[in-house]
Amino acid sequence: MKARKFSKDGQFQSEVDLPSALFADNNVSQGAIYDAIKAENANLRLGNHSTKDRGEIRGGGKKPWSQKGTGRARQGSSRAPHWTGGGVVQGPKKRDYSSSLSRNVKRKAVVSILNKKASETKINILEDLVLEKYSTRTVNSILKNMGLTDKGNIALMVSGEDEKVKGSMRNIPFLKYINVKRVGCRELLYNNSLVITQTALNELVEHYKGVVKNES
Repeated sequence: MKARKFSKDGQFQSEVDLPSALFADNNVSQGAIYDAIKAENANLRLGNHSTKDRGEIRGGGKKPWSQKGTGRARQGSSRAPHWTGGGVVQGPKKRDYSSSLSRNVKRKAVVSILNKKASETKINILEDLVLEKYSTRTVNSILKNMGLTDKGNIALMVSGEDEKVKGSMRNIPFLKYINVKRVGCRELLYNNSLVITQTALNELVEHYKGVVKNES
């Protein structure tokens, strides 16, 4: 598999072969991607929805009227579900939606998404980005030189936490910062282009190289 490589200012250099230790033909597991995305979506749910049943609503301890003699139907409490302001029958309660995912499935999903992006020619390699100061204009200029500013959402994967790069990206709405040490499947999958710095690519190969070997 191949990808376009760019200099640190966004100028095209050449097409390069992606590392075979990480990228290989037919190395996409749709099942692993599905399981990982489903788990991450579930873990984002707060689960703080809640309603009160008749026993949790204040008041209603006295019968609204006498049992007999009024000509009306019997009522035991004004907090019954069929009364306005009454309790909710079988309403939602707070719950935990979190879902666990095994380490092997997560690793397989990350590699599968990377290979899927590579097969769609959506991976670009960028020389290590070093900013001397916070500059949104500089980052935007690099993306413009790469021809990506009109290609939809972009994810930039770098090594570690670079505060100057992250701060310079903050005002670019279509650009997502990814720390290679904390890769999420959602942020990898939901973008139109993936830009990986050279150091981040080396770390990806070092961390995930065994997954491709097991798949082959």
